[in-house]
Amino acid sequence: MLEFDMLDSYKGLGISQGLDRGLVAYKDGSLLVEEGMGFGAVAVQSGGYTYFSSVKSVKRESGCFEVVCDIDKRLDWKVFGLRIKPLTKVLEHICTNIYMKREKNQCKLLEAGEILRRFFHVESCFVKVPSQGKVRILYGIAGNEVSVDLSCKMKMKGCRFFVMNELGASIFDKGIVNGSISAPPTGWQKMNGHCELYSSSHTIAFTISESHVPDGVASKLYWGREMAKGYCWAGFESEIVCESKEFENYSYSIAFREVRL
Repeated sequence: MLEFDMLDSYKGLGISQGLDRGLVAYKDGSLLVEEGMGFGAVAVQSGGYTYFSSVKSVKRESGCFEVVCDIDKRLDWKVFGLRIKPLTKVLEHICTNIYMKREKNQCKLLEAGEILRRFFHVESCFVKVPSQGKVRILYGIAGNEVSVDLSCKMKMKGCRFFVMNELGASIFDKGIVNGSISAPPTGWQKMNGHCELYSSSHTIAFTISESHVPDGVASKLYWGREMAKGYCWAGFESEIVCESKEFENYSYSIAFREVRL
């Protein structure tokens, strides 16, 4: 049986440890998240930095959650324990313009990046900053399906939004493409056809489908999976480019189904 909840206590593990998660999923009492960000977690890229959200309030009603977040944590990178702003901007540029756009080489790039991080003692950290904007997320739960309605208001224009829907990579170890079992995606890959992530151990699969993209907003859907030191996530991501500082009611659903292969 699947269950969903907002957890104040679970801050993840690995490279994203310490960040607030979105809605999390359980199967028969087992938390399925690992290093994943849960459903509906938002990151924002602006000015060469990536910012993450902190949960400020949660209202619970039967089958629904209303969550309000501040965009107030910035990802920085350290070398030998020292935060270096130019390094952070370079790594953000590499991630957005090289890693995300070279799907076939993402495994090799991830391995090379891990070697370089170890050699130069590069570590990530999350720095508390003044709020860059607010996010409101409405979750609706109906059986094995979660609907997500997201609105965001930023202080600056020209932002790129990433809406993450991630569970554990060691749990969701395979893919299903157009009904056929496949290897899981590596890194982030654009979705072509109907794509699902499948758990051999729990015999469940899940996928994403958009239901409303507001005017002035362009979105792309990706699916992905990474298992490496510090990384253990598998999920779906919406990349949103907004012409203005805000948008309302971007909505989608995450649907699970039982699959026995």
